[in-house]
Amino acid sequence: MKKVLATAVALGLAGMAGNALAITDNEANASLPFSFSSPGARALGMGGAFIGLADDASAAYANPAGLTQLVSPEVSAEIRSVRTDTRWVDGGSLQYNGFNSGGLNYSSQNDTTTSLRSFSFVYPGERFSFAVYRYELVNYDASFQSSGETYTTGGGNVNGTIFAYNVNTSLDIETYGAALGFKMTDKFSIGVGLNYYLLDISSTTDRFTLGGNPVNREANLNGDGKAGITFGARYAFNEKFSAGFSYRHAPELRYDAILSVPGQSGSVGVRTDLDIPDVMGLGVSFRPSDAWVINFDVNKVYYSQLTDNITTVFDEDPNLELVPLKLDDGTEVHLGAEYTFATTHPFSLRAGVWRDPEHELVYRGVPSDIAINAATFSAGRKGSQTHYSIGAGMAFAKFQIDLGADFSDSNDTVSMSGVFRF
Repeated sequence: MKKVLATAVALGLAGMAGNALAITDNEANASLPFSFSSPGARALGMGGAFIGLADDASAAYANPAGLTQLVSPEVSAEIRSVRTDTRWVDGGSLQYNGFNSGGLNYSSQNDTTTSLRSFSFVYPGERFSFAVYRYELVNYDASFQSSGETYTTGGGNVNGTIFAYNVNTSLDIETYGAALGFKMTDKFSIGVGLNYYLLDISSTTDRFTLGGNPVNREANLNGDGKAGITFGARYAFNEKFSAGFSYRHAPELRYDAILSVPGQSGSVGVRTDLDIPDVMGLGVSFRPSDAWVINFDVNKVYYSQLTDNITTVFDEDPNLELVPLKLDDGTEVHLGAEYTFATTHPFSLRAGVWRDPEHELVYRGVPSDIAINAATFSAGRKGSQTHYSIGAGMAFAKFQIDLGADFSDSNDTVSMSGVFRF
């Protein structure tokens, strides 16, 4: 059964290292804090809707075709602070005859990270524009612990326990890239970006009996780096209306899932993958007047790639424990607007709303027998999140500063970015 290490079974897993696998069913993977919104406080304040507009240096990541709109070299940088609400099962009793999780207890906590989220430099030409950039896709640190659970039959007899655990996790994914925009005609531009994704992962899950005796440790370590590619296009129908397209293909980043037992020498594990989801987006931008800009984006996020061939370092029935953890692809819908006051130093106000599809690792289905993952991964919110955003910015002769904030039940984000033109 899961969470109990049998030496013979664990040794047999060594041969799995060469397979194309996905993330493991580690408790640390229950919350997947991915964000695919466009970089920059300006885009954040407009609900992340930017693909059809793409008119500043952050277009290098969002839609490289938009780089052809720039007329002078510019540098942009963004500092972003993200609060993530992590939720997990923290004790209680599970009745597995019919799977009644009503007796389980849940806890949550807020974890905040602040970092340089993005940086870009653009050098425009008459028909070509070139950019280099860095973008931080994930920056997540959390520590939490569960006191463990018991499981019972329908008659109320205690049949066993689910181990208590202590999770310490750190996950960081950065991408470094170079992008090229090319103006095919006065109205139509295309773009391409070559990205190098780098995974830094350091996660440990220590499991204990309900009496506090150590049982095993599962560690996720040694992330690597690989290349991905971005394609973009933008068409300006007229001065008021434009449309954009982008597709970001991300790689599978390898890491080690290692299992060890206190008091036993050596360890075993699998070399597995974190498959970053691809994202395909369509956006439109409308300027009803010189002051107003209204943007609308629809992004398809291929979250199913994260859990294709999901694996484990334990001996368990995959149909019972792993298949119900697989994610579905999701669709983000973004709507945002900007109003600019024509003053000596133009001042802009922004607002937006967007839908973030469900992408927490939550057990879906009713097991016919006891399934430890059914309890361990029952803490998710089981639904999409609605985000509301606001922002403001002021432009000077060669410099622009923007502030943005985005709020939802599970995440709050505040951002400050600046653009310098020379």
